[in-house]
Amino acid sequence: MRAFPDRSLLRSVARACSALIFVSVFAGGLSAAKIEDVTFPTNVVPKTTNDKPLTVKAKLYLPDKFTAPVSAVIISPSSGGVVDVREIYYAHELVKVGIAALVVDSFASRGVKSTVQDQSLVTSWQSTNDAVSGLRWLVADGRFKPDRIAVMGVSKGGQVAMNTALEVQRRWMKMTDVSFAAHIPIVPACSTVNRSVVTTGAPLFFMLAELDDYTPAKYCVEQVERLRSGGNDKIEMKIYKGAHHAWERLGPKAVFEPKGENYSPCLNWVEDDGRTVSRSGTTLPRGNEIPWQRKNCMTLGVHCCGGNEKLKREATSDLIAFLRKHGF
Repeated sequence: MRAFPDRSLLRSVARACSALIFVSVFAGGLSAAKIEDVTFPTNVVPKTTNDKPLTVKAKLYLPDKFTAPVSAVIISPSSGGVVDVREIYYAHELVKVGIAALVVDSFASRGVKSTVQDQSLVTSWQSTNDAVSGLRWLVADGRFKPDRIAVMGVSKGGQVAMNTALEVQRRWMKMTDVSFAAHIPIVPACSTVNRSVVTTGAPLFFMLAELDDYTPAKYCVEQVERLRSGGNDKIEMKIYKGAHHAWERLGPKAVFEPKGENYSPCLNWVEDDGRTVSRSGTTLPRGNEIPWQRKNCMTLGVHCCGGNEKLKREATSDLIAFLRKHGF
């Protein structure tokens, strides 16, 4: 029978737990972070159909030792929700280099686990407004540099990172009083994009997957060129060779999800008045864009994952280098 530890040891363990110090092992080594559970109200925009008061759940990851104020990155979840190998992984990688991370859980806040098979359960509009409220929460907290808060995310979270850079989206979200210092869209959906290309001018880094059939890289390549034509010369892009969508999850090969909703065949413009118009000229019914696309252009079946350690480390190093380049 194992002997019980002495009381001094128990007190030490209790102190560590009360300080919210967690040590986790991820690809790349050991990461120590202080983790806080936080909540805040989402960004509710008056006079829109789908905005309701909601308390957003999030986890704040802080470097074990840092001097305030510190830079921070908001991480918005992908369609798979907040998972260890992706959102939590990135939070720990940021903490390793002294950058705080706020993982906003738009899914758990709404009682949803995944939207892979039903993207209407949590929309990118909702996730984006959650990220905006997270930005305001960080700005109001004296521990963080208000002019060094970035936003990133994979897939659906990548749309959040992309859309918050657009001035027209910022007006819609009533967030012109605050702005992100940098945006990192990782494999975002670029088949439906705003026609307007005016951004805040903040740097963007598009991280794309060569073999992505979920959010194909070719549409984001077009989007990058459009945004550059709008006057933002701080846009970078990298296409990772041999990578599939959501490469953060490792595996011997990509995984096929036969019921995954695939909207990549739905090529649309979003007009400045909020209307969604197909590139063939059809105006989608406002408030029912997803049902219309399910009937007219959406397909089923997507590949994801199947990344490897080398790819994951390369992409992570690129991400950190981009942030460092811009003062994080």
